[in-house]
Amino acid sequence: MLRKLRHEKFMRGVMIAVLFVVVPSFVVFYGWQRRTGRGGMPEGVAATIKFGMRDKVEVGKADVAVARQYLIGRLQAYSQLSGQPIDQKVIEEVATPKAVVREAINLKFLEHFARQNGIVVTESDVIEDLKRQIPPEQRDFFIQMIERRTGMTFDDYVLRMRYSLLLQRIREVLAAQTRVSVYDAWLEYKKRNEKLVVDFVRLAVSDYFDKVKVDEATLKRYYEEHRQDFEVPDQVVYAYLLVRKSDLKTSVTVTDDDITSYYAAHEEDFRLPPKVKVREIFLARPRSTPDKPLSREELTSRTEEVRRRAQDLYQQIVKGEDFAALADRYSEATEFPPREKDEQTTSSDEQTTAGGNLGFISRTTAKTFYGDVWTSTVFNLAVGALHPPIETARGFHIVKVEARKEGTLQPLEKVRDLVRERVLEEKVQPLFEQMGEELRKNSQKFTSLEKLAEVTSQTVRVTDRVNKGTLFIQGIGFLGDFQEAIMDLQKGGRSDVLSDANRHLVIELRQEFPAHIPEFDAIRDRVEKAYRDAQARELALADAQKIRDRAVNLEGLRTAAKDFGLTVTRSAPFKRSEVATFVGDIPNFEEVSLKLKTGQTELSPLGNEQRPVGYIVWHLTERTPPSQEEFRNELPKITAELLDRRVEVLISEYLRDQWQKLGSAIKIDPAFQ
Repeated sequence: MLRKLRHEKFMRGVMIAVLFVVVPSFVVFYGWQRRTGRGGMPEGVAATIKFGMRDKVEVGKADVAVARQYLIGRLQAYSQLSGQPIDQKVIEEVATPKAVVREAINLKFLEHFARQNGIVVTESDVIEDLKRQIPPEQRDFFIQMIERRTGMTFDDYVLRMRYSLLLQRIREVLAAQTRVSVYDAWLEYKKRNEKLVVDFVRLAVSDYFDKVKVDEATLKRYYEEHRQDFEVPDQVVYAYLLVRKSDLKTSVTVTDDDITSYYAAHEEDFRLPPKVKVREIFLARPRSTPDKPLSREELTSRTEEVRRRAQDLYQQIVKGEDFAALADRYSEATEFPPREKDEQTTSSDEQTTAGGNLGFISRTTAKTFYGDVWTSTVFNLAVGALHPPIETARGFHIVKVEARKEGTLQPLEKVRDLVRERVLEEKVQPLFEQMGEELRKNSQKFTSLEKLAEVTSQTVRVTDRVNKGTLFIQGIGFLGDFQEAIMDLQKGGRSDVLSDANRHLVIELRQEFPAHIPEFDAIRDRVEKAYRDAQARELALADAQKIRDRAVNLEGLRTAAKDFGLTVTRSAPFKRSEVATFVGDIPNFEEVSLKLKTGQTELSPLGNEQRPVGYIVWHLTERTPPSQEEFRNELPKITAELLDRRVEVLISEYLRDQWQKLGSAIKIDPAFQ
């Protein structure tokens, strides 16, 4: 497989960024070491699925590793979108063995769906995909970085990328079967951009703490009734020495000559992709669905009918018919690729899809959105050229190229920081590997962690108490590959040198603390705080309900609030997504506000629904819809987002149905239950 990548001619591209975006997520969570067979399972198999008498598949090590990556990837995506850091407890709750193997089974369900719908992605497809993305001069660097950053072989990497490509093609197939009306898009746009004004009064739980009466007998009774709430789980203390690659960067100097030389030798790495301005008429390929199943013959017949329609439209354009007019009348496109900004593009060009206008598209975007065939065909067309229908997995595309801009080399000053990081990586990597070898050599000689640290000029650090089985240890970070080796440690035991792409770790289990419920006297302050918090929450809720009951209108809200010594505040106009800034952190605000009519009043918790920090009584005073002109400008974007959402719903429903349908045909290793 490596020979294919190294010796065949590649198409140019600038998708080397895949290495730095996709691969690191594999690094942290790739793992699940081989286990001995349990519960009747073959060794190294987490689950089996029997789709039919002769159709049985196994969920193995690689499947579980990919599933873990997808689970954590969702949290990482949420964190990036929301700007909120991922909480360690949430990570541990999400990436449980049970959840990971369930996700791996879901991926097998999707593979089964792909087979049923003729969607096939082989390792050769991934190789071809990489060929089109990575320029020849970058291939060795790419392969080296996979091995360095992930510890995976190239074959392992290809296997993981096969899953990604398969899911992409499944989504394309489902998207071609889905439609989003303009009315649907308007409802979504209105929900997001409607401006609300509310009058509200807040009741903070903390304001009621001093009103809670406390005595020893009450606290002891509360402690006995809620003993399990105060349980401390199994905990441990580790000692460790850790070498991070990033820490070695301070010992390396990168000169201007280094940067200039690297840039000169790797110019193609910093070339922007070419882009073309395109118009398109798209006719969707017919699909067989559970609701409207088609036989193979029917599917073939309908596909031929669509192919003939596409060819007929092409001939009409060749004979002089207006491309834009035909696109407006016949094109079935419902989602569109993101556009590249260009100095030749007007503001109206950037927004409209009228006349089949796709705007400027880069080769990278085209490859991701349309696939290989469309991209290679369109980017080889001359300006003004019209191409016969291009057939893809989604349907038939009649394309006309209106303008073209070749890829440009970015000046050194613009990419200096990126070049510097590349040079730094090249200089640090040998030092990092040397340190790993030194640790492994001396780890065999010295049983004392302190002595090992002394001879390797490292420092022994000791953790605070951490929960046993945690995925994250302060000072070390996410354990990833290291977790199973650490879990296997007995008191006084020490690991071998554990290494991944960025760390070398030697860790020792120093102390163990079994799960227990502390005696009342040991945690009296904690019990009192919990009791005051619970009682204060009840008092705040009772007052909020009294205000709500009297707030039959805005004046009633003001009068009731005044009687409780509170003041009603009027918000500035805000979108639903801005409620936390203008009003407060109200759970499910979008859902509640959509059901509420202007002039109605609602009572909501603030913060966590189970343990709110307060309550808010709010009156919906005004609502102002967005303008139709703004909506028309955003229509392509909203339509694409709704389409993506509906595709995800279709996938979720399919997975749910598979679990219900197969039931006992799914066997899971008890270790993952």
